[in-house]
Amino acid sequence: MISEEKKAVLDTINFPVNYEKNGQSIKDANGLFVCDVRGWSKIQFMDKAEERHDAIGSIIAELLNDLQTTENSILTKSNI
Repeated sequence: MISEEKKAVLDTINFPVNYEKNGQSIKDANGLFVCDVRGWSKIQFMDKAEERHDAIGSIIAELLNDLQTTENSILTKSNI
């Protein structure tokens, strides 16, 4: 069973999503804005701040894509 929150995400976003370093945002498969990646409060004082920020954005996009893949796999198996 898929949660209502996950269903809302999957019904809203056109996958796959990608993190765009230049805009520090995540965009969907059609190039439409999904969210900003903001997090400079702590990161700005750390070594390699930009790389850390981009790593966080990339991981968020990867997790969203993994969610879509996992949930679609579960839905496909339950329909068999």
